[in-house]
Amino acid sequence: MPPENLDELDRKILRALADDARNVTTEEIADQVGLASSTVAARINDLEEDGVVDGYAPMIDYRQAGFDPHMILFGTAIDDEFSVEDTLAVDGVTCVRRLATDEENVLIELVAASQEEIERRLDALDEQGLEITRTEVLREEAAQPLGGFGDDPE
Repeated sequence: MPPENLDELDRKILRALADDARNVTTEEIADQVGLASSTVAARINDLEEDGVVDGYAPMIDYRQAGFDPHMILFGTAIDDEFSVEDTLAVDGVTCVRRLATDEENVLIELVAASQEEIERRLDALDEQGLEITRTEVLREEAAQPLGGFGDDPE
């Protein structure tokens, strides 16, 4: 379901899920959006089946969890065999983004608990056909799961 097909109620449901999917109930969302809870459940199911909602994951503070540093790696995929999914499977890789550029066309987030782990993980990335061109240590981060669909939360 392309985003242009999302109606106002779907956007409100997505906003409620983005705010706190772990604790919000369909009944609470129904109260917020003015629908029956069964209708909200059906819409959530449709959003999941259509791939709009692709899962539910916790927001982890890696530093608090003992994974410091949290690094941003810039790299270049050196052949067409490079796979975002295979790279994501490397231990410690939390996010992989393939960019539409020729150089530094891959952005990776990597966490580790020690310098030895970093080195092992960098070697594993090298084996994935990725040339790391730059590394940065993430100092601070803020995330917003739902940047909005042009509407303001109520």
